[in-house]
Amino acid sequence: MTQPRILISEGNEQADRAIFTAYNGCASSGMFEKLLGRLRPDIESEILLTTDAGQTPQRPLSDYDGILFTGSNSNIHKMTEGTRRQLDFARTAFESGTPMFGICWGLQLATVAAGGEVGPSQAKDRKCEAPFSFGVSLSEEGRGHPMHLGRPETFDTFGFHSDQVTRLAPGSRVTACNRHFIQGVEITGAKSVFWGVQYHPELDGPDTAGFMRGSIQELVDGEVYSSLDAIEAVAKALDRFAPDRPPTEADMALFRPLDLSSFDFRPIELMNWLEHMVLPAQRKRISAEQPIRDRFAQQRSEECFF
Repeated sequence: MTQPRILISEGNEQADRAIFTAYNGCASSGMFEKLLGRLRPDIESEILLTTDAGQTPQRPLSDYDGILFTGSNSNIHKMTEGTRRQLDFARTAFESGTPMFGICWGLQLATVAAGGEVGPSQAKDRKCEAPFSFGVSLSEEGRGHPMHLGRPETFDTFGFHSDQVTRLAPGSRVTACNRHFIQGVEITGAKSVFWGVQYHPELDGPDTAGFMRGSIQELVDGEVYSSLDAIEAVAKALDRFAPDRPPTEADMALFRPLDLSSFDFRPIELMNWLEHMVLPAQRKRISAEQPIRDRFAQQRSEECFF
Protein backbone atom coordinates (compact mmCIF):
# COMPACT_ATOMS: atom_id res chain seq x y z
CA MET A 1 0.00 0.00 0.00
CA THR A 2 1.46 3.36 -1.02
CA GLN A 3 -1.06 5.69 0.65
CA PRO A 4 0.21 7.94 3.46
CA ARG A 5 -0.12 6.00 6.71
CA ILE A 6 -1.03 7.88 9.87
CA LEU A 7 -1.48 6.39 13.32
CA ILE A 8 -3.88 8.41 15.48
CA SER A 9 -3.25 8.03 19.21
CA GLU A 10 -6.50 8.72 21.10
CA GLY A 11 -5.79 10.78 24.21
CA ASN A 12 -9.09 10.32 26.06
CA GLU A 13 -9.83 7.53 28.46
CA GLN A 14 -13.02 5.51 28.08
CA ALA A 15 -15.31 7.72 30.17
CA ASP A 16 -14.26 10.89 28.34
CA ARG A 17 -14.53 9.16 24.97
CA ALA A 18 -18.16 8.46 25.84
CA ILE A 19 -18.74 12.12 26.74
CA PHE A 20 -17.29 13.42 23.46
CA THR A 21 -19.20 10.80 21.51
CA ALA A 22 -22.43 12.01 23.14
CA TYR A 23 -21.78 15.66 22.24
CA ASN A 24 -19.70 15.45 19.05
CA GLY A 25 -20.67 12.10 17.58
CA CYS A 26 -17.25 10.54 18.18
CA ALA A 27 -14.13 10.84 20.30
CA SER A 28 -11.20 13.05 19.31
CA SER A 29 -9.54 10.32 17.24
CA GLY A 30 -12.68 9.89 15.16
CA MET A 31 -12.83 13.63 14.54
CA PHE A 32 -9.23 13.58 13.31
CA GLU A 33 -9.85 10.54 11.13
CA LYS A 34 -12.71 12.37 9.39
CA LEU A 35 -10.68 15.56 9.05
CA LEU A 36 -7.68 13.75 7.56
CA GLY A 37 -10.00 12.05 5.10
CA ARG A 38 -11.33 15.42 4.00
CA LEU A 39 -7.85 16.89 3.63
CA ARG A 40 -6.45 13.89 1.76
CA PRO A 41 -8.86 11.08 0.78
CA ASP A 42 -5.89 8.80 0.06
CA ILE A 43 -4.70 8.75 3.70
CA GLU A 44 -4.74 5.36 5.39
CA SER A 45 -5.47 6.12 9.04
CA GLU A 46 -5.52 3.84 12.06
CA ILE A 47 -6.83 4.68 15.54
CA LEU A 48 -5.00 3.41 18.60
CA LEU A 49 -6.79 3.60 21.96
CA THR A 50 -3.49 4.19 23.69
CA THR A 51 -5.00 4.68 27.14
CA ASP A 52 -6.48 1.17 27.19
CA ALA A 53 -4.53 -1.87 28.37
CA GLY A 54 -3.45 -4.35 25.71
CA GLN A 55 -3.77 -2.01 22.71
CA THR A 56 -0.98 -2.17 20.12
CA PRO A 57 -0.55 -0.72 16.62
CA GLN A 58 -1.05 -2.97 13.62
CA ARG A 59 2.44 -2.16 12.32
CA PRO A 60 5.87 -1.26 13.72
CA LEU A 61 5.87 2.49 14.38
CA SER A 62 8.62 2.99 11.80
CA ASP A 63 6.19 1.74 9.11
CA TYR A 64 3.88 4.75 9.58
CA ASP A 65 4.44 8.09 7.88
CA GLY A 66 3.06 10.07 10.80
CA ILE A 67 1.92 9.63 14.40
CA LEU A 68 -0.77 12.06 15.58
CA PHE A 69 -1.62 12.67 19.25
CA THR A 70 -5.10 14.05 19.91
CA GLY A 71 -6.37 16.34 22.63
CA SER A 72 -7.82 14.95 25.85
CA ASN A 73 -9.80 15.82 28.97
CA SER A 74 -7.03 14.21 31.04
CA ASN A 75 -4.49 16.01 33.23
CA ILE A 76 -0.95 14.66 33.27
CA HIS A 77 -0.37 15.61 36.91
CA LYS A 78 -3.14 13.17 37.92
CA MET A 79 -1.04 10.38 36.35
CA THR A 80 -3.61 7.64 35.80
CA GLU A 81 -2.66 4.25 34.40
CA GLY A 82 -4.02 5.40 31.06
CA THR A 83 -1.70 8.41 31.14
CA ARG A 84 1.26 6.20 32.01
CA ARG A 85 0.50 4.01 29.00
CA GLN A 86 0.35 7.07 26.76
CA LEU A 87 3.67 8.39 28.07
CA ASP A 88 5.31 5.01 27.45
CA PHE A 89 3.90 5.02 23.93
CA ALA A 90 5.08 8.58 23.25
CA ARG A 91 8.60 7.72 24.42
CA THR A 92 8.61 4.75 22.05
CA ALA A 93 7.30 6.98 19.25
CA PHE A 94 10.23 9.37 19.73
CA GLU A 95 12.54 6.40 19.02
CA SER A 96 10.70 5.34 15.84
CA GLY A 97 11.98 7.93 13.37
CA THR A 98 8.38 8.67 12.35
CA PRO A 99 7.23 12.33 12.27
CA MET A 100 4.94 13.21 15.20
CA PHE A 101 2.26 15.85 15.68
CA GLY A 102 0.19 16.75 18.73
CA ILE A 103 -2.58 19.14 19.67
CA CYS A 104 -3.23 20.41 23.22
CA TRP A 105 -2.88 17.25 25.33
CA GLY A 106 -0.70 15.87 22.54
CA LEU A 107 1.78 18.72 23.03
CA GLN A 108 1.72 18.27 26.80
CA LEU A 109 2.18 14.50 26.50
CA ALA A 110 5.15 14.80 24.13
CA THR A 111 6.74 17.44 26.38
CA VAL A 112 6.64 15.19 29.45
CA ALA A 113 7.68 12.10 27.46
CA ALA A 114 10.73 14.02 26.21
CA GLY A 115 11.74 15.21 29.69
CA GLY A 116 9.78 18.43 30.23
CA GLU A 117 7.08 19.30 32.74
CA VAL A 118 3.36 20.16 32.54
CA GLY A 119 1.07 21.40 35.29
CA PRO A 120 -2.13 23.32 35.97
CA SER A 121 -2.37 26.82 34.55
CA GLN A 122 -0.20 29.30 36.43
CA ALA A 123 -1.92 32.35 34.94
CA LYS A 124 -3.75 34.25 37.67
CA ASP A 125 -6.54 35.37 35.35
CA ARG A 126 -6.68 32.36 33.02
CA LYS A 127 -7.09 29.02 34.80
CA CYS A 128 -8.74 27.61 31.70
CA GLU A 129 -8.32 28.94 28.15
CA ALA A 130 -11.60 28.35 26.30
CA PRO A 131 -13.20 28.48 23.79
CA PHE A 132 -10.53 30.65 22.12
CA SER A 133 -6.81 31.26 22.41
CA PHE A 134 -6.34 35.01 21.98
CA GLY A 135 -3.30 36.85 20.69
CA VAL A 136 -1.17 33.86 19.72
CA SER A 137 2.10 35.30 18.39
CA LEU A 138 4.72 33.50 16.37
CA SER A 139 8.22 33.60 17.84
CA GLU A 140 11.22 34.55 15.71
CA GLU A 141 11.74 30.85 15.00
CA GLY A 142 8.02 30.33 14.50
CA ARG A 143 7.80 33.00 11.80
CA GLY A 144 10.07 30.90 9.61
CA HIS A 145 8.81 27.49 10.74
CA PRO A 146 6.94 25.38 8.16
CA MET A 147 4.37 24.34 10.78
CA HIS A 148 2.93 27.86 10.82
CA LEU A 149 3.09 28.72 7.12
CA GLY A 150 -0.02 30.71 6.26
CA ARG A 151 -0.47 32.18 9.75
CA PRO A 152 -0.15 35.91 10.43
CA GLU A 153 2.37 36.90 13.08
CA THR A 154 -0.45 37.26 15.64
CA PHE A 155 -3.82 35.51 15.49
CA ASP A 156 -6.79 34.19 17.43
CA THR A 157 -7.93 30.58 17.15
CA PHE A 158 -9.92 27.91 18.97
CA GLY A 159 -8.40 26.83 22.30
CA PHE A 160 -9.43 24.57 25.15
CA HIS A 161 -7.10 23.64 28.02
CA SER A 162 -6.50 24.14 31.74
CA ASP A 163 -2.90 22.83 31.89
CA GLN A 164 0.29 24.31 30.47
CA VAL A 165 3.89 23.51 29.67
CA THR A 166 5.87 24.68 32.72
CA ARG A 167 9.32 23.43 31.66
CA LEU A 168 10.36 22.69 28.11
CA ALA A 169 11.84 19.34 27.20
CA PRO A 170 15.45 19.19 25.96
CA GLY A 171 15.55 19.71 22.21
CA SER A 172 12.52 22.06 22.24
CA ARG A 173 12.03 25.23 20.21
CA VAL A 174 9.11 27.53 21.05
CA THR A 175 7.37 28.59 17.84
CA ALA A 176 4.35 30.43 19.30
CA CYS A 177 3.03 31.80 22.57
CA ASN A 178 0.52 34.28 23.92
CA ARG A 179 0.31 36.31 27.09
CA HIS A 180 -0.43 33.28 29.22
CA PHE A 181 0.93 30.12 27.61
CA ILE A 182 3.44 28.45 25.33
CA GLN A 183 1.33 27.74 22.25
CA GLY A 184 3.63 26.05 19.74
CA VAL A 185 6.68 23.82 20.08
CA GLU A 186 9.02 21.67 18.01
CA ILE A 187 10.80 18.88 19.90
CA THR A 188 13.74 17.11 18.30
CA GLY A 189 13.97 13.65 19.85
CA ALA A 190 16.52 10.87 19.44
CA LYS A 191 15.08 9.87 16.06
CA SER A 192 11.71 11.59 15.58
CA VAL A 193 10.75 15.24 15.33
CA PHE A 194 7.55 16.39 17.02
CA TRP A 195 5.47 19.41 16.05
CA GLY A 196 2.75 20.52 18.42
CA VAL A 197 0.37 23.33 19.32
CA GLN A 198 -1.52 24.07 22.52
CA TYR A 199 -4.50 25.54 20.66
CA HIS A 200 -7.01 23.61 18.51
CA PRO A 201 -6.73 24.40 14.78
CA GLU A 202 -8.66 21.23 13.94
CA LEU A 203 -11.92 22.40 15.53
CA ASP A 204 -14.85 24.28 14.03
CA GLY A 205 -17.62 26.13 15.86
CA PRO A 206 -19.96 23.16 16.50
CA ASP A 207 -17.01 20.96 17.53
CA THR A 208 -15.97 23.55 20.10
CA ALA A 209 -19.59 23.83 21.30
CA GLY A 210 -19.52 20.08 21.93
CA PHE A 211 -16.28 20.45 23.87
CA MET A 212 -17.92 23.11 26.04
CA ARG A 213 -21.01 21.04 26.75
CA GLY A 214 -18.85 18.04 27.60
CA SER A 215 -16.56 20.04 29.89
CA ILE A 216 -19.04 22.14 31.87
CA GLN A 217 -17.50 21.48 35.27
CA GLU A 218 -13.99 22.37 34.08
CA LEU A 219 -15.26 25.67 32.70
CA VAL A 220 -16.97 26.58 35.96
CA ASP A 221 -14.04 25.42 38.10
CA GLY A 222 -11.68 27.37 35.84
CA GLU A 223 -13.83 30.47 36.39
CA VAL A 224 -14.20 30.96 32.64
CA TYR A 225 -17.98 31.16 33.08
CA SER A 226 -20.05 31.66 36.19
CA SER A 227 -23.07 29.55 35.30
CA LEU A 228 -24.33 26.70 33.15
CA ASP A 229 -26.64 29.11 31.33
CA ALA A 230 -23.66 31.28 30.35
CA ILE A 231 -21.83 28.23 28.98
CA GLU A 232 -24.87 27.14 26.98
CA ALA A 233 -25.31 30.62 25.52
CA VAL A 234 -21.74 30.59 24.21
CA ALA A 235 -22.13 27.00 22.97
CA LYS A 236 -25.23 27.99 20.97
CA ALA A 237 -23.30 30.90 19.45
CA LEU A 238 -20.47 28.52 18.54
CA ASP A 239 -23.00 26.19 16.87
CA ARG A 240 -23.66 29.08 14.47
CA PHE A 241 -19.98 30.02 13.98
CA ALA A 242 -18.80 28.86 10.54
CA PRO A 243 -16.62 30.13 7.67
CA ASP A 244 -19.61 31.12 5.57
CA ARG A 245 -21.65 32.45 8.48
CA PRO A 246 -20.17 35.49 10.24
CA PRO A 247 -21.23 35.87 13.87
CA THR A 248 -23.96 38.34 14.71
CA GLU A 249 -23.24 41.32 16.95
CA ALA A 250 -24.90 39.45 19.80
CA ASP A 251 -22.69 36.39 19.23
CA MET A 252 -19.57 38.55 18.95
CA ALA A 253 -20.42 40.06 22.32
CA LEU A 254 -20.03 36.53 23.72
CA PHE A 255 -16.77 35.92 21.82
CA ARG A 256 -14.94 39.13 22.74
CA PRO A 257 -12.11 39.98 22.30
CA LEU A 258 -12.02 37.65 19.27
CA ASP A 259 -10.26 39.23 16.28
CA LEU A 260 -12.11 37.91 13.23
CA SER A 261 -9.57 39.47 10.85
CA SER A 262 -6.88 37.06 12.12
CA PHE A 263 -9.14 34.02 12.53
CA ASP A 264 -8.81 31.07 10.12
CA PHE A 265 -11.03 27.98 10.13
CA ARG A 266 -8.48 25.92 8.21
CA PRO A 267 -6.41 23.39 10.22
CA ILE A 268 -3.27 25.13 9.03
CA GLU A 269 -0.70 23.43 11.26
CA LEU A 270 -2.07 19.97 10.48
CA MET A 271 -2.09 20.74 6.76
CA ASN A 272 1.53 21.90 6.96
CA TRP A 273 2.56 18.80 8.90
CA LEU A 274 1.07 16.59 6.19
CA GLU A 275 2.84 18.55 3.45
CA HIS A 276 6.24 19.03 5.05
CA MET A 277 6.63 15.96 7.27
CA VAL A 278 4.23 13.14 6.41
CA LEU A 279 4.45 13.16 2.60
CA PRO A 280 8.29 13.29 2.58
CA ALA A 281 8.28 10.36 5.05
CA GLN A 282 5.90 8.49 2.74
CA ARG A 283 8.16 9.06 -0.26
CA LYS A 284 11.17 7.86 1.73
CA ARG A 285 9.30 4.74 2.85
CA ILE A 286 8.14 3.91 -0.68
CA SER A 287 11.68 4.36 -1.97
CA ALA A 288 13.03 2.00 0.70
CA GLU A 289 10.31 -0.58 0.05
CA GLN A 290 10.74 -0.58 -3.75
CA PRO A 291 13.79 -2.91 -3.86
CA ILE A 292 11.91 -5.37 -1.64
CA ARG A 293 8.90 -5.29 -3.97
CA ASP A 294 11.18 -5.71 -6.98
CA ARG A 295 12.90 -8.76 -5.46
CA PHE A 296 9.54 -10.28 -4.57
CA ALA A 297 8.26 -9.73 -8.11
CA GLN A 298 11.40 -11.29 -9.55
CA GLN A 299 11.07 -14.34 -7.29
CA ARG A 300 7.44 -14.79 -8.34
CA SER A 301 8.45 -14.50 -11.97
CA GLU A 302 11.18 -17.12 -11.58
CA GLU A 303 8.81 -19.46 -9.71
CA CYS A 304 6.28 -19.19 -12.52
CA PHE A 305 9.01 -19.82 -15.10
CA PHE A 306 10.11 -23.07 -13.47
